Amino acid sequence: MEGAGRRGRVTMALEVRRAVASDVERLAEIHVRCWQETYRGMLSDGFLASQNTGSRLPLWRHLLEAAEPAHAWVASDDGTVVGFAGIRREPGAASHGFAPPSSGDLELWGLYLLASHQGLGLGRRLLVAALDNEAASLWVAADNQRAIGFYRHFGFEPDGAADVIPGWEDLREIRMVRGGPPPAVKRSPGNQGVP
Repeated sequence: MEGAGRRGRVTMALEVRRAVASDVERLAEIHVRCWQETYRGMLSDGFLASQNTGSRLPLWRHLLEAAEPAHAWVASDDGTVVGFAGIRREPGAASHGFAPPSSGDLELWGLYLLASHQGLGLGRRLLVAALDNEAASLWVAADNQRAIGFYRHFGFEPDGAADVIPGWEDLREIRMVRGGPPPAVKRSPGNQGVP
């Protein structure tokens, strides 16, 4: 038993693993449910209600049923998928038509977790599985202070790039970036451990 979940529910087996093709349908469902939970109050109820699993199935099939599946991870609770994270390389130009971020070409394109499973360490585990300590960028809703705080905790900071998604009721986004781990310090017998 890994820990007690919210509302008195005991969580039996929380794990993070690579996503596989057999996860496609559940990932499409979780993707929509997470959007509906995450963006409530930022997007209209009507817009959120119009989102459906069928709109996400082609994406997940493309990502996971390809000869070389995408880099995606799932969080599961007792074998049931409850969240995901995905990364991609954006060579040359970054997404959204902006100049590439200072962090390089690695982008966390999504990290979502059902509200019922937030606060249990799964978000951190997904982030570490996807990125470890690598330099990366991501886009986050400008009004999603909880997510912004989460990413700041792991070294991400806004870099000044901002965008609006017209098809999403003009949802405002900001880009956050994180540098890589500090370079290893070479020590010689004479420096006494001082970098």
